[in-house]
Amino acid sequence: MAIIRADMHVHTNHSKDGKSSVKEVVKSALRYNLNALAITDHDTVDGSLEAIEFVEEENLSLIIVPGIEISTLNGHLLAYGIKKDVDPGMSMEETAFIVKELGGVTAVAHPFQFYRHGLLKFWIIRKVDAVEVFNSKYVVGICNYLASLLAKAYGKPGIAGSDAHNAGEVGAGITVVECFDRYIDSGTILKAILNGNVKTEGRRQKLTSYPSFSSLKKI
Repeated sequence: MAIIRADMHVHTNHSKDGKSSVKEVVKSALRYNLNALAITDHDTVDGSLEAIEFVEEENLSLIIVPGIEISTLNGHLLAYGIKKDVDPGMSMEETAFIVKELGGVTAVAHPFQFYRHGLLKFWIIRKVDAVEVFNSKYVVGICNYLASLLAKAYGKPGIAGSDAHNAGEVGAGITVVECFDRYIDSGTILKAILNGNVKTEGRRQKLTSYPSFSSLKKI
């Protein structure tokens, strides 16, 4: 069995509100000894595709999980394992169906963070694969607790993410994945999440400074 530490919710400057480049985010993930990273920019997969290319070109020891955070009518939906954009503005139910048709995995992002597009209709949980039960940007800690109760109520696995919008925040939310396959890639990680072989950990944060990348210039 292999233990994979993954941040499943990270933004780059491919998001309008993202501050750091893909390379800076990847370097930060390596600095904090992550094994996997899901770049989930708002309504575009471009950041994750760039990260996959960068990691492959530099032969870096980091698994990139293709991802996107889709703006739906009912809140934000994290989608993994797809490499094409899904149009924003549809219902979460319809969006989740399209992602599944593309072979992807879905998770509701920060369901109780209503001021940041949290989930408004909890029954939609039935239509997704997982729930983000730890988001490091929650100002009120009880929101993560409520998200974990929601996931349990609907029998859905819980994941964690930093929701980083700059490189210094990467790793503040960790999904610890137990993988039993000999070869581990993004698909293996997603399969383990679907099977519920996950734990979450992290720290709440409001704002952090950028890390120093001087020690990573050779990457």
